[in-house]
Amino acid sequence: MLKKLNLIWLPLALSIFGVYAIQRGFATFAKASDFAIPHMTDALSIYFTVMSLSVLLGGYFLDNFNSRKILMFASALGVVGIALVPQSALAFGLLFGVSAALIKIGPYSSPMKLFDRNEAMRIAPQSAAKNIGGAAFILFLGAGLKTLGWDLTSIILAIFFALVGIVTYLMVPDDKIEGWKWDIFLKLKNDIKFWFLALYFFLMCGIYYVAIYQFYPALTKVAGLQKTTALTTLAISFICAGALRFFVAWLGEQELKGIKFRLPLMWIGTAGMGSCLLITPINPLLSLIIFTFMSAIHTPNYWAYCKEQWGPRYIATVVSLGFFFMYLGAGLMYGAW
Repeated sequence: MLKKLNLIWLPLALSIFGVYAIQRGFATFAKASDFAIPHMTDALSIYFTVMSLSVLLGGYFLDNFNSRKILMFASALGVVGIALVPQSALAFGLLFGVSAALIKIGPYSSPMKLFDRNEAMRIAPQSAAKNIGGAAFILFLGAGLKTLGWDLTSIILAIFFALVGIVTYLMVPDDKIEGWKWDIFLKLKNDIKFWFLALYFFLMCGIYYVAIYQFYPALTKVAGLQKTTALTTLAISFICAGALRFFVAWLGEQELKGIKFRLPLMWIGTAGMGSCLLITPINPLLSLIIFTFMSAIHTPNYWAYCKEQWGPRYIATVVSLGFFFMYLGAGLMYGAW
């Protein structure tokens, strides 16, 4: 049992890898006209909006049922959504939006319930998988779209998603904690810390996606890089950010006069990504370096912060409510820009 518990990061990280290979890869190229991705901007706007609504229910289900069952169901929805992306922006946005909402919570909330120490480090592999997934799309799948075509690419992604769902179901232990009560919503409504968290989520994710789609055009037009060099540069940035997840998870645990660095780091990271919106049109390479570090700060630290404030029993519920604001920010800011 202990060996199995120590290995649960692997299927959980693979789930995150799959979602972010699609989400961040599509977001990176959606407005790059030379890749001619059909209806992807519309699909992503639907996806982010549906996901922001779906997480409201996702947290409830993941706190009241075993995560492995919910993640298996989410993988099945994801398979269908990915397979339909060449035909319909609406089908992809609806189905993959619900799937991703569950997968963005379960692989993190489960270790938060199963472990009582070093929680930020326990989810650092899943956090790193976000960035590695984006890099994999840029290096392999994104470039392969021109030769493989959308139909074959979507089939490959769907098969991967199906296999990950099966492995996750087999490897992740039961993690349900009894005692969940509806009055958590009333407590959060009256908790000023939660509303500051909601504001953080809204700004952090919205700024991330507004900033990230500017890099590829700026690297080719402003910095003068060749297209393949620009793609490789972005991939290296994603991989470096993934590696930094372990460092920032450790850094968030450090204290000064009894105050952990975690919460200040989260806001510094958000402001730092915002500064890239101004720097990218002038010096995209410098902006990308700043963005690489600032974007790495968030995931391991906000999950650990939420557990510290509201406990493991309600961890998925609290973060899912925060995610509502996070993906609402992405949908509104990314869609508008």
